[in-house]
Amino acid sequence: MRSFTCFLWLLTLTPGCVLEDKFVEVPDGSVEAGLCGFCESDTPACNEASQMCVQCTAQNSTACTSSTPVCNTDDNECVECTASLDCNDPMAARCDTDLNECVECEGEADCDGIEGLPLCNAGTCVECIPATEENDCNGNSCNPDTFTCTDTLLASRDTCQTCVSDSECRNPGNRCVAMEYQGNPYPDAKTGFCLKTTEGGCEQPYSITLQAGTSLSGEPIEDYCGINEELATCEAVRALLTNVRCDGGDDQECPQPSGLCRQVGNLDNRCTYACQSLIECLEDIPPGRPGSTCGSSGAGGDDYCGG
Repeated sequence: MRSFTCFLWLLTLTPGCVLEDKFVEVPDGSVEAGLCGFCESDTPACNEASQMCVQCTAQNSTACTSSTPVCNTDDNECVECTASLDCNDPMAARCDTDLNECVECEGEADCDGIEGLPLCNAGTCVECIPATEENDCNGNSCNPDTFTCTDTLLASRDTCQTCVSDSECRNPGNRCVAMEYQGNPYPDAKTGFCLKTTEGGCEQPYSITLQAGTSLSGEPIEDYCGINEELATCEAVRALLTNVRCDGGDDQECPQPSGLCRQVGNLDNRCTYACQSLIECLEDIPPGRPGSTCGSSGAGGDDYCGG
């Protein structure tokens, strides 16, 4: 059986390429393309209506890869998109059909092709928006940094408990505030603690004014009723408030990095924290309340609440 190929100029004479029983050479890099005979590799598809080699057709889009994976059949060209469902980047979920390029979303419909991110927020498809978080997250909060639903119920966090959103704080006047421990963000730059603004005054043990505090929800900068961030963390303060025991007498049994295991008043092995003045400790109500003093009691050498 004879094999054969043909030059493009011969195809105009005999579309089937069988002029005679003889060998005809095909140009390097060409591909067989039906009625068009052979096409160059950068235009490998045949537009049968015009019998011209094109980049792609509805039947042949093999050339449409990488950044231009879709065939625009009107122009027979490979493009980024022809509809928003072709766009799968949350930051570029809408197809600009004039440019055939994926761009920022403008509404929820643009996010239909982005699984799990149904809402459009400032040009990006997200899971939730803080303003509508109760519905978006089924009663949980929406993290205003990541626009994702958390596992934390709205209004469920007490003063000095961790949070990522103001809406998680239970007590009136509380917001989710970034804090530090010994000069470093604590526990990290993305997690805060529910603290009350100084409006209306502060109460022990939250008697240290944290000036120009920043809410993670982006509220205006305020002063907050806080703690001595050089000596204590919120977890250690709450351990004293809730009378957490450390029966083994080891500091490591208390919240670290600032928890101490000491005799608090006349109570042995209780978790507490270092202090500089009694206003950093619990109120003396009722009188003689354990943890309402700031001293050493001869234990550990440093002053702590309850010493």
